[in-house]
Amino acid sequence: MKADIVLLVLILGLCAEQCVGALSNHIIDQKQVHSWAQRIGMELWGFATHVTQLEKLKENFTEARVETVDPEQLLGTIAKSIEDMMLNKISALKRIADTAEKAALSFTDDANLTNVKYWNANKDIAAMESYKDPNFYHLQVNTNRSVIHVPVNVYNETEDVLRVAEWSKALDPIFVRNYQDDPSLSWQYFGSTTGALRVFPANQWSHFQSKFEPPDVEPDSLIDLYDCRVREWYINAAASPKDMIILLDNSGSMMGQRREIARHVINDLLDTLGNNDYVNVLKFTQNATEVEPCFADILVQANLANIRTLKIGVEKVGDANNIANFSVAFKRAFQILELARINKTGADCNQAIMVVTDGASENYKEVFEEWNWRGQNDSTQWPVRVFTYLVGKEVADYRDVKWMACANKEQKVTTFT
Repeated sequence: MKADIVLLVLILGLCAEQCVGALSNHIIDQKQVHSWAQRIGMELWGFATHVTQLEKLKENFTEARVETVDPEQLLGTIAKSIEDMMLNKISALKRIADTAEKAALSFTDDANLTNVKYWNANKDIAAMESYKDPNFYHLQVNTNRSVIHVPVNVYNETEDVLRVAEWSKALDPIFVRNYQDDPSLSWQYFGSTTGALRVFPANQWSHFQSKFEPPDVEPDSLIDLYDCRVREWYINAAASPKDMIILLDNSGSMMGQRREIARHVINDLLDTLGNNDYVNVLKFTQNATEVEPCFADILVQANLANIRTLKIGVEKVGDANNIANFSVAFKRAFQILELARINKTGADCNQAIMVVTDGASENYKEVFEEWNWRGQNDSTQWPVRVFTYLVGKEVADYRDVKWMACANKEQKVTTFT
């Protein structure tokens, strides 16, 4: 196209020169002017045709036709296409999450980390085979493996980093499979609590210039301040939407100081929730009932109004009495959470039962087998996590309470005195 523009300018210049020469002799040949006009017109037409690809446009619209479409059907088709696309993305994400959880659970703390090696994205990885990929902004990448980025304030050879680097290698085949199934996928990554970030595809980490750096600073001398743990996506994932049932032991032993501590624990738990979470609070002895009767058999959004209502309900809980029936309480909690999953009336994400008690006489394994495990040996398939909070100074035997948490995807029991 540049050549055409130059040619057009030369023709116009030649015509202007001839025109000026003719005017200087005070003789205007009409035939010659007509010839110039034709030449200029033909050149302009040819130039415009070439630039606009007129013939190609005509060819594309040769078989154009007007059809009557059903707008509802068209909208449904578009919606289905978008839904399928989003489901593919969700499936890819779930594969990463499931694999990461299994790999982390199966990795032993006493594993030998002496020979652990990994590709560090912060350092020069020129030795790795790479190529420019248009799907990744024409950067030099390797779509057969991932690399790990470590924040500048974290030593990249600590045991915690090496441990994450070792077990998270299991994600590489998942990354590759996801990309092969859906080439439209952008970057895939996994961020750990150590700050180590596994990124796919592998590429040299870029140091983005900070707005606080002087403009004349060389890019290679900039400090890499990136830390996945302070990024919005990491924070949102760490505090993902959840359905929560809080079980308050209201048996006869929960008197005085224990009762006050339990109330504070529940209030603190409620304060951690946001508008994306759903919650309810049940008190239990021989029966399990909601502290707010209006919220019977449901989960409510954890907005300010509902949280305030639940806190008032906790304050109004009657005097402790009788013996705590944990089986009844757990069954009721599991039923409410299951209904929320089926009817999509909750966060449709993580689910948890929080037990606030001063102890339990047994571990109630049969309840968890029936309502949470359901024959699944794979803990990643269990829908509900169980957290236990022990209150009271005199609590000595907490083995059963600890077992409830550890057997349901949690690894600790929290004690308040």
